[in-house]
Amino acid sequence: MATDLYWQVQGKGPDLVLVHGWGMNGAVWQQACEQLQANFRVHVVDLPGYGHSAGCHAEDLAQIAQALVRQAPRQAIWLGWSLGGLVATYMAINYPDYVVQLITVASSPKFAAAKPNEPAWRGIKPDV
Repeated sequence: MATDLYWQVQGKGPDLVLVHGWGMNGAVWQQACEQLQANFRVHVVDLPGYGHSAGCHAEDLAQIAQALVRQAPRQAIWLGWSLGGLVATYMAINYPDYVVQLITVASSPKFAAAKPNEPAWRGIKPDV
C-alpha cells in the first residue's frame, strides 16, 4: 500500500493547496488550476483512497492530515470544496504552520450524519 499522496504542483507565486470533495479527485480542479497557476504555485492533491492516491488509506480526518503534512507546503493558502473544506479546516485548526488563509466552498463543519446518541446533524450516513 502506498504511503505518499499524489500531488501535482504547477505555477509560480504564493502556495495554494486545492483539496477536492468526496467521491472526486484532484482532476476536478483542472480548469481552475489552469487559471490560478499564473499567480500561484498550485498544489493539487488526491486525498487517501481517491484518484492516484487510491492505494493510500486513512480512517479519519486526523489520519488524512498526517498524510498531508508529509508533503504539503507550509504557510499556504488552502481551498477546500465540500469534504475538502472539512479537511482544509482541520488542517487550519491542527496544523496552523501550514495554513495562512482558509477558503471553503460548499462545505460544512461536519460531513457525516449524527450517530445514535449524538445531537441531530444531517449529513452522509456514517456507514456510507
